[in-house]
Amino acid sequence: MITNSTADFEEKYIGTVINDRYKIIKLVGTGGMGSVYLAEHEILRKKVAIKILHYEQSKRKDTVERFKREAIAASNIGQDNIVDVTDFGYTEEGNAYFVMEYVEGRSLADVMKEQRVLPLEFAVSVASQIAFALYSAHGKGIIHRDLKPENILLTTKDGNYPFVKIVDFGISKILQDDVKPDERLRTLTKSGAIFGTPEYMSPEQAAGESVEPASDIYALGVIMYEMLTGRLPFFDDNYMKILHKHQYEFPELPSNVNPDIQPDVNALIMKCLEKKPFNRYGTMMLLLNDLKNIYLKYNLEEKISLAFLFNSGTVRSMNPASDMISSEEIIRMLNSSHDENVKHVTVESRSSGTGLKIVIVCLLLILAGIAVYAFVMKQNPPMMAERTELSKYDDKNAAVKDEQPQKKESPADKKSAEPVKKAAANGKKSVPMMKLTVNSNIKGVRVFNNENGKTICKTPCTKKLPKKESEVLILGFEYEDYSIKPMAVTLDKDMTVNLKLKQEADNG
Repeated sequence: MITNSTADFEEKYIGTVINDRYKIIKLVGTGGMGSVYLAEHEILRKKVAIKILHYEQSKRKDTVERFKREAIAASNIGQDNIVDVTDFGYTEEGNAYFVMEYVEGRSLADVMKEQRVLPLEFAVSVASQIAFALYSAHGKGIIHRDLKPENILLTTKDGNYPFVKIVDFGISKILQDDVKPDERLRTLTKSGAIFGTPEYMSPEQAAGESVEPASDIYALGVIMYEMLTGRLPFFDDNYMKILHKHQYEFPELPSNVNPDIQPDVNALIMKCLEKKPFNRYGTMMLLLNDLKNIYLKYNLEEKISLAFLFNSGTVRSMNPASDMISSEEIIRMLNSSHDENVKHVTVESRSSGTGLKIVIVCLLLILAGIAVYAFVMKQNPPMMAERTELSKYDDKNAAVKDEQPQKKESPADKKSAEPVKKAAANGKKSVPMMKLTVNSNIKGVRVFNNENGKTICKTPCTKKLPKKESEVLILGFEYEDYSIKPMAVTLDKDMTVNLKLKQEADNG
């Protein structure tokens, strides 16, 4: 809480020099923990930003420790898209402060206030830089936990705009592998306590559970949703209701809000917003790889350059064989959601780690087979000539057999051979199919293709559909006056959807 006396006291910093090094020029902004000032180094004449802890907060040991943690987290990452912290100390009055690089620009929140819906190229640029920055942070055991547009600054660097700078690691979680297990249990946040901004919290964070990198992936999904639709996936005047929605409700598909959003962009965002952490992207790098695919697929490089990021060697190849995931691989949109009218449950996704092991083993077996074959051919070259003579002999026998009277085919034989003959005549291979099963507690729910309105089946039902890798089908559901939200399934494997409708229709 900031009192008038605190504000008056901290206004006095303007024009003063802290620790004979930093001259305070002006107040830039004020938050819950401290105020940020524009300052200049007395000797280097370099502009810096100084965050000074509020006077009352400086008296609280846990707040000072959290403040230190923010400085440590930001300074240890050392990534261009994260504001660097260069110094830490105390003012003469005892207020803790740290010094960071000064960023000339605006926050993403300010940009979205002016332009409600941002272009796809702008959103992909911002999201890609955030993903890579937090990939670096996660690699050093640091989870942001409060990712939101206000903490994302946009500036220009080397002619590139928007260039992202992430700030405010004040409630970040630092996973220290070099400390003793008993010391690791000590935390500045009590078990079950909720820290963060409700609109951008992951379901597990909203529930007060332990958070992992997947929580930052969820928050980035919320930001992408907001950039491309102009609204949050969940909003309410009561923040407790927002937390409840994150945990139990399924958001509107982005394309339902903004029809210009393409299916693969739709699926990318919804994968980030999965309720279960293990159903989201496994890492920020996997998310970044799909963002790169969208960037190239829609020729966004013609509108905005991300060469400084994608051509830096930091983002993996787009070859699915090297990444062991399809460039547009979509795990089903929903694992578990508790909508007011319906509950969807789908099958689990495959494990990319297991797939990698299988491919490696297969490659080794193929190489071993080639080596054995080469060895046999080297040791027994005459065998091929012998086989040629035998083939001639077999051909003569075949000619003799052809001269003999043929056995008359029975009607049953003709009937059984007919499909084979037709298939051979057509020269077509059988199309691989996947099985879609839809169950519901109320029979007769119409299942249809949400994009073209064509009916697929009525529950309970099982329908075979052409199997297609890396493609997603948006299912719509209709039954009397029930309001049932659509969902997506992938077409690369058998899928099961279970619908649970409440007995009372939703007339709202």
